[in-house]
Amino acid sequence: MIKIANMWADLKDRASNGIFHTVGTGSPTSGTDGTGAQIVGAFSTYTNVSTGIVYTNEGTKASPYWTPQSFDQPNLIGFREDFRGGSVKAIADTTASANGANARVFGQGIAETDSGCIQGTTVEGSQVGQLTTTNEAAHIAAIGIGSSTVAWQPDTHGTLVIDTQMTPAAITAMSFFVGFLGTAADALDPPVTGSSTTLTLVQDDLCGVLMDAGLTDADGLFAAHNKSNAAASIATSATGVDLSTTVAAGTYQRFRVEIASDGDARFFVDKAQVGSEISIALDVDEEVTPVLLVRSTTTATKTLNIKHVAAWSNRS
Repeated sequence: MIKIANMWADLKDRASNGIFHTVGTGSPTSGTDGTGAQIVGAFSTYTNVSTGIVYTNEGTKASPYWTPQSFDQPNLIGFREDFRGGSVKAIADTTASANGANARVFGQGIAETDSGCIQGTTVEGSQVGQLTTTNEAAHIAAIGIGSSTVAWQPDTHGTLVIDTQMTPAAITAMSFFVGFLGTAADALDPPVTGSSTTLTLVQDDLCGVLMDAGLTDADGLFAAHNKSNAAASIATSATGVDLSTTVAAGTYQRFRVEIASDGDARFFVDKAQVGSEISIALDVDEEVTPVLLVRSTTTATKTLNIKHVAAWSNRS
């Protein structure tokens, strides 16, 4: 009887806190109108019955924030790198790219003696990655999945997600991008740049969040997207582009980009949805790859301090 009473008390406690295990077909979406919004609280779980992948709500009942419980689930593709395994690419390493335990480092700003992706520590002693690009303007260092092959697409793999917690060491004369690109070449060029109030879309098939000190709003965060090379540029005042969020050097923030199976895009900062959903930000049949990158806009090295970077989708 005591065990039954304890079980009942536990169930009531879970219910009062909105902790439930839910199921559904398809990957869960995050945000105020995402999967389970207003119903399931923090630490609730969701199982995609089509794949068996289990997710945990890291957010709130009002705004769920779904993350895979682990990255070794059979029907999940992706990676999570938290740099506990050490450096991915030494500063003195001049090879074009390098693979760590869970991620790949590449870009035309990584094959120099002053660039790399090494293990550092925070003030409380936890490991972080320090992704540094070379001291040449418009050269980038990027971190992504373990191959230059670009093969993820919304209509095949379902919802695509990239999620990172990081901070720029400084926000002057630099830029960063978190999102999805149509190429992951070793010598990757800057896919999007900012100047004044214009985002120049160098690469087609891209969608992500951009901070660029060359913009008038130098510490602002913007949604950059270019479906099938639809435009050469986009204004920061265009609908949905200005995310009305700022970036602070030395302050760790959580950034996420979600691309739904229909190509719609959502953006999150510190687990809260920012800006509006962008309809069909990517064509559903376009192949892309998840990327976090840092770019120098001057003759000085630029660094991102990264607590983790992760990306995932469904195996086809």
